[in-house]
Amino acid sequence: MATTGLEVRVHEGRERAEVSRVAHTLNTVVWSLREIDRVHLLRGTRATWVMADMERDAHDLVMRLETRFVPANRDHDDMLVPAVALVEGAEVLQREPTVPRLFAPSTVQRLASLAAPAGGVQGVTLATYNGALNSRVELTDGLRVHASQAVKPFEVTHGSVSGMLSGLRDTKKKSLRVTVRDENGKQAVDGFVPEAMTEELRHAWRHRVLLSGKVKRNSRGQAIRIDVDRIERLPEGNAGRPSTEALLGAGANWLDGLTVDQLLEELESG
Repeated sequence: MATTGLEVRVHEGRERAEVSRVAHTLNTVVWSLREIDRVHLLRGTRATWVMADMERDAHDLVMRLETRFVPANRDHDDMLVPAVALVEGAEVLQREPTVPRLFAPSTVQRLASLAAPAGGVQGVTLATYNGALNSRVELTDGLRVHASQAVKPFEVTHGSVSGMLSGLRDTKKKSLRVTVRDENGKQAVDGFVPEAMTEELRHAWRHRVLLSGKVKRNSRGQAIRIDVDRIERLPEGNAGRPSTEALLGAGANWLDGLTVDQLLEELESG
């Protein structure tokens, strides 16, 4: 059964939670959902998250978030993908220092900020539901440690990152900040582009690109940031890209007509 909403459970301590901290928790969750959605879908109707229910359960405040239905060219179930990804990402970060699927480095940091007790909030738990509640994931100190490691540069080399270009922001430091959606790993990488390359950036906007420059990777080898010195716009779809037959030669029949992207996904999944 498809997910219908997200439960955010705030655990109080000996004192009641401050209103500002509860509001901060909800805002952080919603911003995280929005960031995930932008990585998941470049364009489309964005979900408006509404408070479906709120109650007290002993020392916990329980809030349930759902998407407001609007007629759109997007399936309602697809709008709930960020809720599933947020909970699954929290599970991943409990176990290992990895940027989860559909996360950006900033999403990792947002989630980590909720794991620190403050303002009467001792902890936060997330879970999806579809009538019945799915498994809860508590945001712990272990998650906070792994999150810090996941966005910490472990090695810096000159290299490249490919993906869809989106998420433009002005850093006010003579550079522009963009988001590169890694089409294979399904994460987002932060890119910093000099203002002198604005025109090149304009032509590559919302297209597949290859960005070259100084790449910072975490201890798992995931690219988390690139300081760009070259932008190359790549062909859309499979046009102008090598076929799997050209890549594998005699072994082409093994793939049974897979595209290059499908091949990469097969290799990554083992």
